[in-house]
Amino acid sequence: MSVVVGFGPYPSTNSGLYLAAQLARTTGDELVLCCIIQGLADTPAVRDPAGIDSEWQQRMREAAEEALVAARDRLPTHLPVTEIIRVGRSVPAILQREGEARDARVLVLGSATSGPLGQISLGSTSDRLVHSSSLPVGLAPRGYHPSDDRIRRVVLAVRPGQSDLALAGEAAALSNWLGVPAILVTFAVRDSAALTVFADQGVFDAWRADALAAQASITQALEQSGVAAQSGGVLVGSRWSRATEQFDWSPGDLLVLGSSEHAPLARVFLGSTATRIVRASPVPTVLLPHRRRD
Repeated sequence: MSVVVGFGPYPSTNSGLYLAAQLARTTGDELVLCCIIQGLADTPAVRDPAGIDSEWQQRMREAAEEALVAARDRLPTHLPVTEIIRVGRSVPAILQREGEARDARVLVLGSATSGPLGQISLGSTSDRLVHSSSLPVGLAPRGYHPSDDRIRRVVLAVRPGQSDLALAGEAAALSNWLGVPAILVTFAVRDSAALTVFADQGVFDAWRADALAAQASITQALEQSGVAAQSGGVLVGSRWSRATEQFDWSPGDLLVLGSSEHAPLARVFLGSTATRIVRASPVPTVLLPHRRRD
């Protein structure tokens, strides 16, 4: 297996590189540095008689080679690393193909530099992948530079009801690959106004019971797959950032979420609630493809 991290010839962040290296150090798998040049070389219908695109691609290839050297210099010397350069129109499609060809366990990207430090922000490539990838997608917060060189725990975000039971198989495979335990939590936003709290207390109690039942079912499934798992309860805040702050995060934590139940089978699809949780997460995140329940 491998961990594939994608970036361009002029990377503006190393957060994805550091997360990919952390995953590779945890598992001992190969780290693939994939520098992608976005161009028109694979489009026969586009004519370039003056050779302008060829000259531009040569400059980009030189920049890509320098970017790979710089990335390698930031990694431990003992880490097994493969460096590749690819050219094409669609960066997400190239990264997906490389991941499939190299038996990647996860595709890793950094956050967009337009987002706040310490949070995950989707760029054009990551936004496409979290809505189409057949492989798990790892996202690092902007500025991520882990204090722990390994992943120590999976924090699995679970929704109430039965829809996330299909998540158990993928989550177990990820936890076993990393060799770490899992803790299951459910994040929720609830209006803190007194009248609202009083009015919907019964509804919330039923919702909370469903969430805890889902956690119990998935915990049992994880344990049957050899993962040490436990329930972390339901964490509530007046907004998503407040809800995620209720959890006792530790160095080496990895937040893991499943795809929307409306996603195509075997594809990642980040739903609206998961998007809010990802943006509020203080730790790296892995998004799992949607699978059919057995």
